[in-house]
Amino acid sequence: MNITSYVEESPTKKSMTLEISLEEVRAATEKAARSMARQVRLPGFRPGKVPAEIVKKRFADELKGEVLESLLRDTLREAFHEKGLLVVGEPKIDDLKYEADAPLTFKVEVEHRPAVAPKDYRGLKVPTESTIPSDDEVAAALERIREGRSTFEAVEDRPAMDGDFGLVDIRGVFPSGDGKDFERPKVLVEIGGEETLPEMSAHLRNAEAGVTVSFQKDFPEEGVDPEFAGKSVLYHVQLHAIKKRVLPEWDDELARQVLTPREGEAPEGAGMEMLKAELTKSLVREKEQALKEKRRRAVLDALLALNPVDAPETMVTAEVDSSLQQYARFLASQGMDLKEAKMDWNKIREEARPAAVRRVKEYLLLDAIAEAEKLEISDTELDADLKRRARSMGAAFGELKSQLVKNDRLEGIREELRIDKALELVLTEAVPAS
Repeated sequence: MNITSYVEESPTKKSMTLEISLEEVRAATEKAARSMARQVRLPGFRPGKVPAEIVKKRFADELKGEVLESLLRDTLREAFHEKGLLVVGEPKIDDLKYEADAPLTFKVEVEHRPAVAPKDYRGLKVPTESTIPSDDEVAAALERIREGRSTFEAVEDRPAMDGDFGLVDIRGVFPSGDGKDFERPKVLVEIGGEETLPEMSAHLRNAEAGVTVSFQKDFPEEGVDPEFAGKSVLYHVQLHAIKKRVLPEWDDELARQVLTPREGEAPEGAGMEMLKAELTKSLVREKEQALKEKRRRAVLDALLALNPVDAPETMVTAEVDSSLQQYARFLASQGMDLKEAKMDWNKIREEARPAAVRRVKEYLLLDAIAEAEKLEISDTELDADLKRRARSMGAAFGELKSQLVKNDRLEGIREELRIDKALELVLTEAVPAS
């Protein structure tokens, strides 16, 4: 094997031209012919006694394919080792020349996973803040609960106004035919509310029950549901009734109702004080989770700033594919017909790319830290995580593990836990930002 040219096209992309001598090709051909002769069955010859020369003539195409596969496999392995390449994805082979009585030559393009030597990952600064909710935050949470238990009374002596709720039928038509028309009967919308389209509020304001209003909404390209992004929808909205919301008064009885499980009895001593205490605990958990995410994002930002990493395109493409598959499953779970929806998947792919590049870089850095710190996940740790997953899924631990083994996913989960352990080490070593 001879590497006749080698080009570093980028930190992650390499190309080389390889030549396999005629002697090597002939030796590989003889070896493959003898191996094939021991396996083929031909009339007039005992099993395993077919002469190699006959195999070369009768099975020329099969023999050529087997020799080529063997030579490429062994040569690429040797060349990658010689150049110190950590290959990701499948090598791309071009300009293959495999002719009789001539050396075998070809060009190969390959993606290389560059070595990462992580530095300065201890003592990173992370945000710190109180996770105790303020009185105003508790009051706001109580108000949301109260709104969730409100009732609605009919308004019959005046037209609709801001703050009212309209019971409406909504029909949407895509005039350009670039979306799927829809109907949403008996929907309660708040006139002037944040969740209501401003155009809908404008047309329902001062309207009386029984009327139908129509308007067109031109949606922007960004920041909206992909089903509507960059499209125009003609809305027809029939107002059946006008209602006003009636909020209940807070007292111990209402608090007891809130604290009572759907199936069961109210806890002993249930009342406003207990509700506030339970609500405070819930808010503390939310704030702790939010702070944890801020700290996680801060250390990853700092790691990437201190340790520039090149992301192999093969890994980025795989990450984009994975994220789009998850997105498609989510849309399907929401009832969207992906075959009917006219979605620009090329555009969505491009929009997903920057986040995918970042995730690949984060993985490479954390993997390098795990390697430097010799972090591993024991079978005990792996089983503990699988038991937690099984409980959350309502599945049996043994069944879940067997399914993961069958689908060849068990080691993938072990790797996820190893990366999580590396991130946890960096977080543990971090210091509060001043």
